[in-house]
Amino acid sequence: MKTLLFCFLFFLSGLLTAQTIDSPAFKARNGSIRNITRIERTSKCTKVYIHAIFRPHWWIMEDGDSYLEDAATGKRYSQIGAEGIELKKRIFMPDSGSTDFVLLFEPLPEEVQTIHLIAPDSNESNTYDISLVPAKKKDQSLLKAVEGNWFADNTQGHWVYGIHDSIVILDNRLYNLTECRKKGKRLMLNALDRSDGSAVTLQLTPRKDGSCLIALDHGEAQRYVRTRPEIPAVEADNGYGTDFFRNDSVCLQGYLDGYDTRLGFDSGILYLANEIIGKDYPTVVPINSDGSFQCKFVLSHPVCQGLIINNARIPFYAEPGDTITLYIDWEDLMDRSRARDHNYPLVHTAYMGKNAGLSYLDMMLSGHFNYSYDKLAQAQKTLTPAQFQEHLTPVVTQWQEQADSLSCLYAPSQKAVSLIHNQVNLQAGYTYLEFQLARNYYAQKDTTNQVLKVQPDVSYYKFLKEMPLNEQSALANANVGSFINRFEFMDPLAPAYNIQIKLQSDEDFKALSEGEKKLHLQLKMSEVKDSIVNSLCGASSSLFWQIARVHNLRYVLSEVLKRPQDAEIFVSQLEKTVSHPYLRATVREMQKTLYPVTKQTSYRLPEGKATDIFRRIIAPYAGKVLFVDFWATTCAPCRQGIQATAKLREQYRNHPGFQFVYITSEAESPEKAYAEYVEKHLKGEACFRLTDTEYKYMRELFQFNGIPHYVVVEKDGSISTEQVGTHNLADFLKKRFGDSH
Repeated sequence: MKTLLFCFLFFLSGLLTAQTIDSPAFKARNGSIRNITRIERTSKCTKVYIHAIFRPHWWIMEDGDSYLEDAATGKRYSQIGAEGIELKKRIFMPDSGSTDFVLLFEPLPEEVQTIHLIAPDSNESNTYDISLVPAKKKDQSLLKAVEGNWFADNTQGHWVYGIHDSIVILDNRLYNLTECRKKGKRLMLNALDRSDGSAVTLQLTPRKDGSCLIALDHGEAQRYVRTRPEIPAVEADNGYGTDFFRNDSVCLQGYLDGYDTRLGFDSGILYLANEIIGKDYPTVVPINSDGSFQCKFVLSHPVCQGLIINNARIPFYAEPGDTITLYIDWEDLMDRSRARDHNYPLVHTAYMGKNAGLSYLDMMLSGHFNYSYDKLAQAQKTLTPAQFQEHLTPVVTQWQEQADSLSCLYAPSQKAVSLIHNQVNLQAGYTYLEFQLARNYYAQKDTTNQVLKVQPDVSYYKFLKEMPLNEQSALANANVGSFINRFEFMDPLAPAYNIQIKLQSDEDFKALSEGEKKLHLQLKMSEVKDSIVNSLCGASSSLFWQIARVHNLRYVLSEVLKRPQDAEIFVSQLEKTVSHPYLRATVREMQKTLYPVTKQTSYRLPEGKATDIFRRIIAPYAGKVLFVDFWATTCAPCRQGIQATAKLREQYRNHPGFQFVYITSEAESPEKAYAEYVEKHLKGEACFRLTDTEYKYMRELFQFNGIPHYVVVEKDGSISTEQVGTHNLADFLKKRFGDSH
């Protein structure tokens, strides 16, 4: 009897020490594939129940090296097994895209109240500050009842208020929340403007239907709701006026809800570029510890742009002089990452500002009128140009019908209507040109493919006559840069590039000096290009061809023509094609910049965070000329350039006056791939792997969106204005240091 009683008490004690927490609260997580639904604590182990969500038929794997960490002490508790999933084995997701399993860990001491779930080799499996203490209703903050975004309860559906933890957003401004108190059924919030310190008071009365009555500074209360219309209204306008081109600053600010400094990033970036002059202006967007962010940049015309945060692009529309406020939900960004779909909707994103409606439109357009890369690559190898034309025609027709329907919804705004139709036209034009661009490359790879040997006739390019190539508003669309690039280098212009071969047998040409030959060749090439394009487009010097010519001017003036008098002759001829006043002014400004009265051979970096980072990197090599290569293991042209200069590196190794320096980032060069590549190709070289944010600051400092990018640092630490790359590096080194040291 005593033995039976003892066993019963032992069993009861086990029950009493066991603890189950359903849907435990947590503070932050860096991914949403693994979702914690329950935690069970027993004397033998700690069970963490996982509901995994991922793309159907894609695989997931648990390595078995996850651990729990006591948030208070930092002590770790190892994984000891799993139930419902085999460790270190790929598990393919079912049709539903979800599955359940349990991770087993060492038992947690009774005093542990908050833990982290960490997967050391994953960047989207960590969950922080998981509470093991069931939340009590009375412990919830006063703010909880009104926290979130509030939209006008009308057909306009404008985002009017954002109340988030320590931040209040209203009237396109960010405020610090200084006080939250209850007064009867109302909540009283006091906040201070972050820019000028002005104070506001909000009175909020939550209602049973989920709406809220909100009054600003004791004014009349209005009803607001948590959801916005599916298609937010745009402000009526008459389209773009004569001030389309104008220089002014833009302020982009906002709040990333759910942000935590442990997520592995502390900045975003804007890959800004002036598509007319072909210059990049990437801009770092620092993210504060509370999730707020702000940056300023200059625009010369309206744009559809994108803020990149943790590889996710959040679209927005901006005009010179605008202030744009963004609300971004971190859960949305994780959902997009989990879906492995760049167009996965960010359903909670919200915009403030005078052009907020056009930002919502840009967000919608970013997922419309797309022709997938995979489909295009397949078509390039299996369809002749005529067949692809026949295939794409109904696709574009469908896009145009959809654009017509959207235009009816956005009819009050002529700007919106322009953006919609320009999106279709630019995407269609880009797809036609992109199809032909890579076929010659594929033909060299597969000489037996008869389809690839079929070249398009002039009729293939009839779409150019249907495009709005004189519509300046198309410069506002997000994909305009891609179209301009393909337009500028399209296949029909090949005869212009073949002129140099023909001129080799021309006696008059052979008699010219080298400088005169370069000028004559550029003038002749331009003449032929103009003729071909005018014929294909059915019009003389369309605006987009003028832009393409200006875009090419930087290369001609900086890389080809060396004498100011030659530049003047070329620019004077170009002005016969470029008639748009803004573009003509841009041409002369570019000429003035590239051919100053006093030519600078180098320049000093501006003081600031980015320069401090760069100086720290190059400090060990003070007094030497440096060839700095910004690269990544994920960049094929970068790797090709590095491997092509292997002999040069060997020749100038340990040179007293010269040093190669290689800079990449953690985000673009994963640790394992980086270590393997450096060991094989860059062993013994000065290699630096920066944090993602540090590398972003390098992009901003040296104004490059794409890589590889090369910089020459002079002995005194200034930056050379000479354009040096792997293609002319040998000549540069020979000129500076001779054949060897």
